[in-house]
Amino acid sequence: MKRYTSMRVGGPAELLLYPVDRADISAMVRRLNDGAVPCRFLGNGTNIIVSDEGIREALIRITKMNRLHFQKTPDGAIAEVGGGYSLKRFIKECAKRGLGGLEKLYWIPGSVGGGIRMNAGSFGRSISDTLTGIDLLNERGEIIEKEVRPEDFGYRASPVGRYECVISGRFRLKAVDVKELEKDMDHVYQERRKNHPMEYPSAGSVFKSVSGQSAWWFVEKAGLRGYRIGDACVSEKHTNFIVNLGHAKARDIAALIEKVKEEVFSKLGVKLEEEVELWGFNG
Repeated sequence: MKRYTSMRVGGPAELLLYPVDRADISAMVRRLNDGAVPCRFLGNGTNIIVSDEGIREALIRITKMNRLHFQKTPDGAIAEVGGGYSLKRFIKECAKRGLGGLEKLYWIPGSVGGGIRMNAGSFGRSISDTLTGIDLLNERGEIIEKEVRPEDFGYRASPVGRYECVISGRFRLKAVDVKELEKDMDHVYQERRKNHPMEYPSAGSVFKSVSGQSAWWFVEKAGLRGYRIGDACVSEKHTNFIVNLGHAKARDIAALIEKVKEEVFSKLGVKLEEEVELWGFNG
């Protein structure tokens, strides 16, 4: 799985399946259910850490489900986009058409479906701000169309269940000058490049904010900048990132996450909660 995750760690999966459309993914889930084979859904693998032993579940990777369609409205457009579409690429396609609303999320890695599931956000904006509807695949292989509102979402939280998959999302976007969008996106990119350790493999922000305070502040105050276990390291550039310096094992990263949580609680009395997902560490 290190080939399919941004952290570049992880052992084997039992099965890796690529559905090409809705009928295909629905049939896959039903067939796996009939065989009592558990499954998980995978996009670009940017927010997960898979154990060195791998995972027993079948993985359904939705990156081929990447249809994109725009329908004009009086003040912009409705975009319908497949859950497997790259979020970064989707935002670029919107900007090319002068459609704003998502530009503050530019350069967040991962897929649209993953972004919706975790309600990805940056620079004071969240993906749910412009989201009006989602098509969900449930654990029985049924596809359900749902209207959604921003209030249905929370901080890194959504109405998408653990065993559900975002097949597509619908976004209401406003007409904005292309040059203005490009300027905003360049600012976002430059800030990320300056403040995030983009030169090393990582899974993005490891911990959620606590009562509105970014997690990096607590990690910094606990004196953990640059702390290492093997080749897993708390980034010198941004202390809410754990980076793979080259040959880290998943067990090193998991151990470092636990060490950070223990030290922050011991020194500051604050309980950190993971934003990343750890797969295959509980048998």
